[in-house]
Amino acid sequence: VAGVEAGTRSHARGVSGASEPAAHEMDDDELRASMSLREAVEAFAVSRDVRFAPKPGREAEGLRVWSFGTVSVTIDAPKQIVRAHVDGRWAPVSLDQLLEMHKKKERANSKTF
Repeated sequence: VAGVEAGTRSHARGVSGASEPAAHEMDDDELRASMSLREAVEAFAVSRDVRFAPKPGREAEGLRVWSFGTVSVTIDAPKQIVRAHVDGRWAPVSLDQLLEMHKKKERANSKTF
């Protein structure tokens, strides 16, 4: 998934005959390919020091609602789409756009009058 940083790069492979190499033995592309979309969003959030958690009891369009910092999001795994709640509607966003939305809302919330 674009925008996700997946740790250190290693080209080592597991023991001969092993069905799958351990995560620490995969290179970045293999690690990203093995992650679910939710795991990729979570890894992106962790790497940017942004809180990522489900919003209990909240659903939109039949999907669980998550909080990515200050932004509500849904994750449509079958369609591989992340949507953010923007101006009263759910709009597809990239992870970089999502991070910028969070930062913008966080700045607006931290201003004192």
